[in-house]
Amino acid sequence: MAQYAYKAIDRKGNKVSGHYDASGIEDLESRLDKHGLDLVSAKPKGKDWSLFFKKGVERRDLIVFFIDLEQMAVAGIPIVDSLIEIRDSASSPAMREVTTSLVDAISHGQTLSEAMASHPKIFNEMMVKLIIAGEKTGNMGHIFGELKETLRWQEDVIRKTKKLMTYPLFVGVIVFAVVCFLMIYLVPKLVDFILSMDQDIPLMTKLLIAVSEVFVNHWVIILFAPPTIYFTGKFVLKKSVAARYWFDEYKLKLPLLGEAMQKLMLSRFTRNFSLLYDAGISVLDCLKISEETVTNSYLAGELEYIRKQVEEGATIADAFSKGNLFPPLVLRMIQVGEMTGALGQSLSNVSDFYSRDVTDLIDKIQAMIEPFMTVFMGLILGWIMLAVLGPIYDVISTVQF
Repeated sequence: MAQYAYKAIDRKGNKVSGHYDASGIEDLESRLDKHGLDLVSAKPKGKDWSLFFKKGVERRDLIVFFIDLEQMAVAGIPIVDSLIEIRDSASSPAMREVTTSLVDAISHGQTLSEAMASHPKIFNEMMVKLIIAGEKTGNMGHIFGELKETLRWQEDVIRKTKKLMTYPLFVGVIVFAVVCFLMIYLVPKLVDFILSMDQDIPLMTKLLIAVSEVFVNHWVIILFAPPTIYFTGKFVLKKSVAARYWFDEYKLKLPLLGEAMQKLMLSRFTRNFSLLYDAGISVLDCLKISEETVTNSYLAGELEYIRKQVEEGATIADAFSKGNLFPPLVLRMIQVGEMTGALGQSLSNVSDFYSRDVTDLIDKIQAMIEPFMTVFMGLILGWIMLAVLGPIYDVISTVQF
C-alpha cells in the first residue's frame, strides 16, 4: 500500500486535506467515502521540503480533542461518529489527519486504545493505559475528562517552566549586551581621552582598559563562546549517560532554581501516578509509566529505585521514604492515603502542594533577579565612572588657581 496526499470535501462542504494509506486511487476513494468524504484529487505522497516545516499536533489540539470526546461520550454518541464530527470540524491539518487514521482503524475492527497506540508520539503510554481502563469499565466520558484536565494541568506546568527559565535568560542576555556595548564602544572613547591627559593611570583605570581591550580584540570569541558552549554541552549530554546524570543531579542543587525544577517534576510524577491509580492501573504500572514522564535522569533513577522497592514487597509509603525525594509532610500524606484507601487523592494533594510551592518559588526568583541585575549593572557603571573620573579628578586637583 502507498500513502496518498489527498484533497476532499466533507458532508458539510468543507475542504479537507491529509494523507491516507491505500492500494490505489479507487481504494482511496472508497475508504474516504466510508468516512463521509468525497475525493477531489490525490497523488502519491513523496518526500519534499514541506515535510521539514510540517506542523504537528499541539497540546492545545489534544485538549480540544478530549473536550469534544468527553461531551459526545456523555451525550451517548458512538465513538466513530464522535471522531468523524471532530475530524470534520478540526482546524489543525495534523489533528484532522490523525483523527482520520483513528476512524479508519476503528472501522476495521480496532479499539480506540489500539488505534491510539499506533500514534505513540501523539498519544503516550499513559493516555493509552487510561483509555484501556475506560474501555473495560465503560466509563469513557470520565476518562476523557481526566485526560482533558491532565493536559490542561501539563500546559500550566510547561508555562511555569518557561517562565522559570526564560526570564533569567532574557535578563542575562540584556545585561551581557549592555556590558559588550560599554566595553567595545563607550570605554575605548573614554580611554583615548584619559590617555591624552599624560597623567599616571590609576590601577582601577588600567584594569578597565585591559578588560576593554579583551572585548575589542577578542569580541568574536566572546560573542560566540556562549552558544558554542551551549551546543557543545548539549551534544555531550545527549551522547554521554554519565555526563547527563551528573548534570541532572547537580542542577537540582542550584539555590531556588534547582528546588523549583525538582518540585515541578515531582508534581507531574505524582499527578500522573494519581490519575493512573484512580483508573485502576496496578501500582507497579503506575510507577513505571509515571517514572517515564520525568525528564531528569537523576530523578528518574531515584523513582526507579522506589519502584524496585515496591516490587520487592515494600509498602508505597516505605518505598517513597527510602528514595530521599519527599519531605516528611508529603510522606505522611502518602502514608495516610495508603492506610485509608485514598492513595489517589493523597497523591493528587501532593501534586497540588508542589504546584503551589513552585508558583511561590518562581515569584521569589523573579523578585530576587530584578534587584540583583540592578545592583550588578550599578557596580559596572560605578566602576567605569570611577575609572574614568579618577584621572580627571587628579588633573583638576593639580591645577593651581
